[in-house]
Amino acid sequence: MPPAPPPSPSPTSAAASSQPDMASGVAAQVAPKPGSSLLIKGHISAGEDLILQGRIEGKVSLPGHVLTIGPEAQISAEILARTLIIQGSLTGNVTATERFEIRPNGRMTGDVTCPSVVMTGGSEISGRVDMRRSFAPGDGPPKDGERRRERSTD
Repeated sequence: MPPAPPPSPSPTSAAASSQPDMASGVAAQVAPKPGSSLLIKGHISAGEDLILQGRIEGKVSLPGHVLTIGPEAQISAEILARTLIIQGSLTGNVTATERFEIRPNGRMTGDVTCPSVVMTGGSEISGRVDMRRSFAPGDGPPKDGERRRERSTD
């Protein structure tokens, strides 16, 4: 009679293998977070809330939805979203129709157009902030010439 095949690992034994082995004091290696090494170049659009990880270059369009830039993400993009939450790094201009939030350790270089801006301690932003209360969804940040004309009429 042939020997029985070795038992296949059960879900509990697979989960246990990612835990430290207390008897030997050695921790098993853990796979990287999904998306942490991801590089996307191009246009991303979605009809749902989205969390970005990894590196993104191009344009991100989520009108009517929440976009979150994860803590380790490095994004270089023009962004349109209802709400944008930055926990990582963003370079590019943003139009958020409802709320823009930059959390501790979040960094942004670029212009923001949004009626509500929230910055927490430990966050960084370099660029202009335009807090217009109403604008067309396709509006981006105002051009330099537009700003000078607005100031000269005051």
